[in-house]
Amino acid sequence: MSAISDSEPTGTTPKVNGSFFRSVPFQIIIACGVSFTAPGMWDALGGLGAGGAAEPYAVSAANALVYGLFAIFCAAAGAINNRIGLKYGLALGAIGYPLYGAGLYTNNVSSNTWFLLFGSALCGISAGFFWAAEAAIIIGYPSPGDRAFYLAIWQSAKAAGPIVGGAINLGLNANRKTLGSVSSATYIVFIVIMCLGLPISLCLSPAQKVWRKDGTKIVTSRAPTWAGEFKAVGKLFISRRILLLLPAFFISYFYNGFVSTWLTTYFTVRSRAFSSFFTNFAGIFSSFIIAALLDNQKIHIKTRGKIAFISIITILIGTWIWASILQKQFYDAAEKPVFDWFQGGFGKSYALVFFWQFGGQAFQQFLYWLVGQYATDLSNLSHHTGILRGVEALGQTVAWAMQSEGGANHFVSIGLNFGITILCILPTWIILSELEKSHEVIVTEEDVQADKKLNDTP
Repeated sequence: MSAISDSEPTGTTPKVNGSFFRSVPFQIIIACGVSFTAPGMWDALGGLGAGGAAEPYAVSAANALVYGLFAIFCAAAGAINNRIGLKYGLALGAIGYPLYGAGLYTNNVSSNTWFLLFGSALCGISAGFFWAAEAAIIIGYPSPGDRAFYLAIWQSAKAAGPIVGGAINLGLNANRKTLGSVSSATYIVFIVIMCLGLPISLCLSPAQKVWRKDGTKIVTSRAPTWAGEFKAVGKLFISRRILLLLPAFFISYFYNGFVSTWLTTYFTVRSRAFSSFFTNFAGIFSSFIIAALLDNQKIHIKTRGKIAFISIITILIGTWIWASILQKQFYDAAEKPVFDWFQGGFGKSYALVFFWQFGGQAFQQFLYWLVGQYATDLSNLSHHTGILRGVEALGQTVAWAMQSEGGANHFVSIGLNFGITILCILPTWIILSELEKSHEVIVTEEDVQADKKLNDTP
């Protein structure tokens, strides 16, 4: 397993108590608070389909820009965050989201696209820092046996953003049973909430000051130079393990672009508002189900990893077969169907969206757990998660770019999602087969003193 959680050499790990504000649960609360206010609200807007706009194409292009810059900066952000600290990486990550919301607002009220693209660009850069820092905190701060549980808590907080945002959407748009854009007031509420992410992020404690209830330390390391950090990222990226996992990283959130187009094309404003509220419960359910399995120390690590992976892939393949059947029916219909909530075909068409989210969130959590088994310390974990999120963002860049063209054949997106999902099975299975046992790095007094000296260096 991971070497991030380090045991003392005596074989007996003392229980410790300290300030609650330096505890792991409080750090997770801070990380979850930022996740709720920043990407949570961002996801809530996305849950409306095309950011709540009447047409998906400009917003899809903007999202492609977000993920393109996200992909570029995320891998590098893992190295940068190691130098500046996870707290400041998280703060940088929270800055861009309100600007994206403001861009959607101006596009909604005046069809202004330049500020939408400007806000999207800054959001993409900012998101790179956010996700590299956030993932390292959620996986690296807790003890090994608690990681999947805290991942589920984090995913729930991220989903809570769209749930609250979806409730706002639903309240402001419940009477709008036609196609079109959401009300302008919706954006104002989201922008205000997004602005809270920055001050919350500054409450995070540095890793070396955090205490765990089992007494283990979070030992960090970093390269002595900026060049050394980037060299470490490059070396990790071309390692056999990461190369084999690239297809899984790429496809993990690839479905999001098509889901947005699916909702905008076939669902009324209020049914999209309902989706932005209710669909996120799917991610919460799947997160805790997968956490219960992955944290079960009674099952061998390789076995639980394989059970989780097989279950997730089965769900994902099933959704794309389901989507193919429905899409064929829609294309063959005399008129394009439009689904209002709980009327004529809404159930079978919306249930597909629910299970996309159910399987997709479980897959994302599984991948975080998997890279956490191979990271050697908090800094190395930051490199791993930066690469994971960067490649995943590259996949979303392609997915959103495909949705930015009006009149595109939906079977192309369905086929790519299905094909790459199949492609990732064998290489991911190989990596899972190499998981042998959970292990910890023994921390000597020299390690502790070296870590203290490193973290005391300005």
